Amino acid sequence: MKVYDYQWATSFGMDAATAAGELVRDGIDTVLMRNQIDPLPTSGVDQEGYLASGAPMLVSTDRDWSDALHASGIRVYQTTALFFDPELLHSFPDARAVDANGDPDAWFDWYLGVCPTHEGYLEAKIDRLQRVVTELEPDGLFLSFTRYPGFWENWVPGYTFTNADRYCFCFRCRARFCEDLGIELPPGDAVTQARVILEEHGVVWAAWRARRIVAVIDRIAAAVRAGRPQIEIMLNTLAFPASDFAGLDARREVAAQDLGLLHGSVDRFELMTYLQILGRPDSWLEVVVADARRALPDRPLYCTLQVAPLYTEGIHAGRGRAEEITADDLDHSARAALDAGADGLVFYHWTDFLVDEAAGGHKRAVLRELSGD
Repeated sequence: MKVYDYQWATSFGMDAATAAGELVRDGIDTVLMRNQIDPLPTSGVDQEGYLASGAPMLVSTDRDWSDALHASGIRVYQTTALFFDPELLHSFPDARAVDANGDPDAWFDWYLGVCPTHEGYLEAKIDRLQRVVTELEPDGLFLSFTRYPGFWENWVPGYTFTNADRYCFCFRCRARFCEDLGIELPPGDAVTQARVILEEHGVVWAAWRARRIVAVIDRIAAAVRAGRPQIEIMLNTLAFPASDFAGLDARREVAAQDLGLLHGSVDRFELMTYLQILGRPDSWLEVVVADARRALPDRPLYCTLQVAPLYTEGIHAGRGRAEEITADDLDHSARAALDAGADGLVFYHWTDFLVDEAAGGHKRAVLRELSGD
C-alpha cells in the first residue's frame, strides 16, 4: 500500500499504532511511505494541504510511524523520487534534461525531469538516502522516477512520440556517450548531434542509456547496503509492454528501463498499471505481466492499481479517461491482475480507501475481501 501522507492522522484522527492496526485489518503486508529526509515533491496527488493541516511533520514523526508499522508486522519501504526533485534542481540547474530538439525540459503540470548523468545531483540524492536508511531503518527502498524524463501519464493509446519525448541530449550526456563508446560526433549543437545519435547510433544509444540507469541503481544499493546489508531495492517501473505503440518498446527506448538489464540489480518490480490514467482495459494487464515476466522470470512483479480517478480536468481533459473508479471496477481489475500472474498488488493510495469509506463507499470492503482470498 502506498501511504504518502499523514491524512490518517490529520483527517481521520488515528494515532500511528491504530493506523498500523487498520492496515493489518486491510490485509496489508508492506507500506511504501514518504519521509522528511528525502521528501517527495508535490505530484498528481497534492499533499501539501493535509500535510500542513496538523502538527509539523518531522523525521521523528516518520520514525514513529515506521516503528508502529514494524511493530504490527508490516514491512516498510521508504520512497524516493530519484530524478524528480524540483527543489534540489534549484541547487543544480544544469541537471535539467535537454530533449532532442535541444530544449531544456519544461514543466508539464507538476513534473520536471532531471538528467540522470549529473554527478552533483546524484551525490546529493545518495547522501539523503544513506541518512534515510541510517535514521529510519527501512526494510527496503522504493525507487520512483528512476528513469529518463517523460510524463508517461500522457501515453494513452494513440499517443505519438516526438523528439520532445527523447532525452537527454545535454552536453554532458553527449560527451559521456561518445567517451564511453568511442564515437565521434560531427561538430554542431544539441539538435544536430541528437539527430546523428538517433539516426546513426540509435541502438547503442538506447543500450547506453539503459546501462546508465542500472549503474545508478547499483551505486545506490552499494551505498545503502554498506550500513544495512539486508535492505531490498524495489523499482517503480513503467508498465508498457514492448508491443505497445506499434512495437516501440517505450519503456526501454524512451524511459531507458530495460528489465533484462535491471534483473540483477532490483529485488522487486512494481508495474505502474494505472488503468484509468492510461486509458487501458483490464485485459491489458495480461499482456503487461506476460511481457515483464519474460524478462524477469524469478523476480516478484506487483501491479499498482488506482483507487480513485486522476487527470480528468484542465490540461488533462479530453484524453478519454474514465471519470470514476467504482468498487466493482477495483475488484475486477485486482482479480484480473492476479489472474494475469502478478505476484501481488500495490494500491495508490490508502487515503482514497479511507475517504471512500467515510462517504459510504465499499472500496475498503473490496480490499479486505481481496486480501482474505
